[in-house]
Amino acid sequence: MTNAWCRRSLLACLLLAAGSACAAEPADATSPFALEGNRDCADCPEMVVLPAGSFLMGSTDAEPGHEANEAPQHEVRFAEPFAIGRYEITYNEWDACVADGGCEAVSDEDWGRGRRPVLYVNFDMAVGYTRWLSHRTGQRYRLPSEAQWEYAARGGTTTPWFWGDDPNLACGFGNVGDEALRQVRPDWPLHDCNDGHARTTTPAGSFEPNGFGLYDTAGNAWEWVEDCYNASYEGAPTDGSAWLDGDCVRRVVRGGGWYNKPETVRPALRYSGDDPKRQNNTLGFRVVRLLP
Repeated sequence: MTNAWCRRSLLACLLLAAGSACAAEPADATSPFALEGNRDCADCPEMVVLPAGSFLMGSTDAEPGHEANEAPQHEVRFAEPFAIGRYEITYNEWDACVADGGCEAVSDEDWGRGRRPVLYVNFDMAVGYTRWLSHRTGQRYRLPSEAQWEYAARGGTTTPWFWGDDPNLACGFGNVGDEALRQVRPDWPLHDCNDGHARTTTPAGSFEPNGFGLYDTAGNAWEWVEDCYNASYEGAPTDGSAWLDGDCVRRVVRGGGWYNKPETVRPALRYSGDDPKRQNNTLGFRVVRLLP
């Protein structure tokens, strides 16, 4: 990660490091992971350890694109650090689960596999992957809670987008709906920039990370989280845990996808509940790991 990026994300750097570097990379001697690179196995996802702390979850009506289900904005406090995937789960990682008999094969839409985010994964399949990964490694993997996801996606910032206030800077930070897509979808409300990708996902790490060193928290693939859907944050947990009361027939997805407009790739945006059985070319996920 460059020094320039550290300067742009000073708050995140201070949260993540004690004066040395932005990325949350534990020292080898104290790493909770089995392998270098914050992995528990060669084809396990790379993880980033996020610090304990607090943040304001949701948004107010002053934020561009604010929706009622993002209110009331409220403080969430994490008493313990946790680890989250640096990238969305890729086809390489998913296909390792398939080869081991823990997951079913899914389409890549003829866009390519490898390090692109896995698609056509419904909620139950994503949970199944975390169970397989937990069994394989002996660690505690699961889907992020909504609070964990938003804390991670914000990267230590409080602006509408993790890169700041200008939605049209998005093309440096994520695969989003933009001028490239407008060539095939001229009627869609899109970003006024061009990331060079019209109707496809991109390999993990193709754009700049956020202040926590996470990639693709805006765009590329929507990400399943653990929570049931609730139409507001009235009564929501404030300790960072998943909200498992409410409409569990619908589950929440976060982050937006390769085709989405500016308002939809804000960290605060909550898709208003998705069928947990839904599979399509926009749905993926990332994982968290509880720490000892």
